[in-house]
Amino acid sequence: MSLPRPVIAGETLMITRRCTQRQFLLRPSAAVNGIIGYCLAVAAERYGLRLHAFCAMSNHLHIVATDLRGEAPEFCRWLFEFTAKCLNAHWGRWENLWASEQPSVVRLTDEEAQLAKAVYTLTNPVAAGLVTEHHHWPGVISVAARMDRPRVYKRPVGFFREQGPLPRHATLTMAPLPALAHLSEEQYLARLRAAVTAREAELAREHQRAGRSVLGRRQVLRQSAFTSPRASEPRRQPSPRVAGGNKWARIEALARLRSFLAGYRDTWLQWRAGDREVVFPFGTYALRVYAGVCCAQAP
Repeated sequence: MSLPRPVIAGETLMITRRCTQRQFLLRPSAAVNGIIGYCLAVAAERYGLRLHAFCAMSNHLHIVATDLRGEAPEFCRWLFEFTAKCLNAHWGRWENLWASEQPSVVRLTDEEAQLAKAVYTLTNPVAAGLVTEHHHWPGVISVAARMDRPRVYKRPVGFFREQGPLPRHATLTMAPLPALAHLSEEQYLARLRAAVTAREAELAREHQRAGRSVLGRRQVLRQSAFTSPRASEPRRQPSPRVAGGNKWARIEALARLRSFLAGYRDTWLQWRAGDREVVFPFGTYALRVYAGVCCAQAP
C-alpha cells in the first residue's frame, strides 16, 4: 500500500502535479488560462484553501496554499478532475490528462520554506529559460506585483452545463504566507517582490554563464500542446514530504511524520485483522472519511 499522509487543518503546503508524458497540455492560451483559473478559484473556495502563490507551466502546476479545514485531498481531487475534463474537451482528446502518480504535497514548516517555495513557484518560468521575468509568463500565475488584486474568471464553455450548479463567475483571491502574516500588506508585497527580483537576477546570471538563451513568450505560445520537452528528466527520485529552512524544525517535522507512519501501520494491521475499535493517529484522512474509523484527537 502507498504511504499515508497526515492531513491536518492549518498546514501550509506546496502542491505539484505534472501532465501525462510531460506533454504541454497546459500551454497558455485564453481558453486554457480561463479553465485553470476558474477551476482553481472554485476548488479553493469549496474546500477552504487559502492561496499564496501558483503557476501553471505548460506541463505542470505549482500551488502554495494553506489548508484551512483539512480538505486538501478533496481540493486536489476536484481541481485535477475538472481541469482534466475541461482541457480534454478543449483539446479534443480522451484518457488521463495528469500523470498517473499522485500529486506531490510538501508540508512547509517555517518562514524560510514558505517564502522559498513561493519564490520557486513564481520564478519557475524564468528558471526554465522561457521568459526573463515571471510577469512575462503568458500562463496563469500569481504575479507578485498584483497579488493584492482579485481576479474574476468566467465559467468555461465546452464542458460545464449552461444551467449547471457551478457559479457563472469565480473569484481568485490571494493571501499572505502565514509565516509573514504579521507584516502589513505593503510590507508583505515588498518582501515578496524583492525576493522574486533577486531570484530572477540570480537566474539571469546562471543562464548567461551557461550561454543559455531565453525561449520567449511568442515561442511558448507557438508550441504544440501534444509535444513534450526534448530534455530528459531524472526518474525515480524521492518525493519529499516536508520542507524547512530551519534544520531543527525540519528534523522535528520528519520525526512527527515517522511517528505517524509507524502508528498508522500498526493500527491499520489491527483494523485489517478485524478490530474495529482501534484508534488511528491524528491526521488520518482516507479511512476516517470513507470508512469512518476512530481517530485520536489533536495533541
